[in-house]
Parts: sequence; structure tokens; C-alpha cells
Amino acid sequence: MQKYKKVKVLTFLAICIAITGILNYGLLQYNIARVNVHRISTQKYDDIFVGTSHGLSAINPEIVDKVTGRKSTNICMPDEHLIDTYFLVKEACRFHKPKRIIYELDPSYWSTRQNNGANSVYIYKEFPFSEVKTEYFDKKIKNMDARVSLAPWFYYRNKISEIGKTVKLKSGNEYKNYEVEPLNIGAQRYTREGYMYQDLDPKADKGSPDIILWDKNKILDVEKEYFLKLVEFCRKRKIEIAVIITPVPQETLNLYMQNFKKAHIYYKEMMERLRIPFYDFNFIELDGFNKSIQKYLDYEGHMSGELGNEFSKKLGEFL
Repeated sequence: MQKYKKVKVLTFLAICIAITGILNYGLLQYNIARVNVHRISTQKYDDIFVGTSHGLSAINPEIVDKVTGRKSTNICMPDEHLIDTYFLVKEACRFHKPKRIIYELDPSYWSTRQNNGANSVYIYKEFPFSEVKTEYFDKKIKNMDARVSLAPWFYYRNKISEIGKTVKLKSGNEYKNYEVEPLNIGAQRYTREGYMYQDLDPKADKGSPDIILWDKNKILDVEKEYFLKLVEFCRKRKIEIAVIITPVPQETLNLYMQNFKKAHIYYKEMMERLRIPFYDFNFIELDGFNKSIQKYLDYEGHMSGELGNEFSKKLGEFL
């Protein structure tokens, strides 16, 4: 009787695992983390840009490279916090050690807790099994809601009507070959080296100027901890590191000048102590660079494709 009960439990668990696997496959969407993780594990780069969605919209590696003469790639992603950045760099170094890491710092990320949802695990789930992934799980994922790691389909249940389309994509060569074309939707085009070019619609709403601001008193220990871990990791392996802050619209800077100045001073002093090159482009004059809100997608500082290309030329000169 006891044996029969065990068989029933094991059968039930097997059915649950199978259903979860099917739902994960059918509902989880193709995303930039998949192509980014694959790219850093299969290609060698001099420079790797890491950071947030600001870097994603502002840094075109191919344009930067025309100025620097080096080879770079951009793995800045939305909701990429420093713990994710740290493990992305470790993953890249499993295969090819870059000469330099350029960290795009968004001050507001340091004082904003990462949401416990699909966006907090989408980078992790694209890592192949390795010691790095095991450590990543131990340091971050195991402490989160179990649905995030075991059944992330739960966060995409609103996509159930698109299961057929998703399965068809994942069964095709574009998915198997890590192509970027499926990521090009509407006004956005994702390049092979990780730049999100977004068309500018002059009539589009720029959203609210009421943005999330940096707060020194709310800086999270985990953000500072993993920045220092990143610096230590790079230095032990003789990898250069530089830090940049991409410019927000002039209108945003004018509204919150004191906050941005305080953040600038805080990070400038930190980088001086750590002897890290630091470029805060909110306070660096770039000849001919138009910082009007009309060139941006929003008040937060996400750039249009055209503006990002212009900024990339300027960035190359500093790097």
C-alpha cells in the first residue's frame, strides 16, 4: 500500500513537471538575453558594455568601434541589476576574457529594489548549466518566489493566445541560430552587437517627467556589494574597467539638477577612490550633441536610435 502511494506521488510530480515544461516552452518569449548570452560565449571582444536599458538605447558598439578601432558588444538590458551584470561578466570570461568592461551606471537602479517577477530571472534562465549558473542561482534565484525559477510561464499567462506563434518561432532556424530578426518589432530594431535602434515618432507621448530618482539614503547594499565584486573580479584578471552615465534630456536635468549633481559627486568620489575612469555625460559638454527631449523617447533618458548613434560617436572619442 505504501509503495502504491509513492508511485502515485511520483506520477503526480512527473505530470506536473511535464506540464510545467510544456507551458514554459510555449509561453516564455524570445528575448535579447538569449542572443546576448550566446554572443558573449561564442565571440571574442575587446570591450563589453554592461548596464541598463539606458545603455541599450544609447550605445551602438559598431559606431563606437569605428572611432576606437576595437571590437565591442553591448549586453545592456532592461532590469539588469549589478548582480546580473556581475554574473554576465563571469559568464563571458568562461570563454573569452575581454580587455575592458564599460559599465553604464543608472544611479536610480542603486536605490531601487528589483521586482520579484519574470524580468528578474530572464537573464539567468538563458545561462547554460555551469558553475557560474549554479553560483548565480545560489546568490540570487534561490531566495526568490519559486515560480520565478521553476514555473516562469506563470508571469506570461497573458500570452496564452500566442502559444502557437511562440512554439512555431522556437521550432524554427531563427531561434535555433540565435538570430536577432524575431526581436525586431514595430519601431525597434535590435542589431547583432546589441544596440536597440528605436524610431522616433515626433508625435509620441514622452511620458511623465515624474521619474524615479537616485536617493543616497536608499542605496541598496546588494548593488554596492556587486559593483565592488565586479571591480575586484576584473582587476584580478587584469581587465580594465570604466564607468559611464548616459545623458538624460536637458529638460529632465533642469527639473532635477540638485539630485543629479549629488549623484554625480557621490559616484565621482567613489570612482576616484577606486581609480576607475568615470564619465558622467550629464556634466560633460558634447559639441553638437542635442539633448532636447524631442530627441529622446522619454524623460527618463532612453534615446531614439538616431540620437543613440550620435552619442555613440562621442562616446568612442572618450574611450
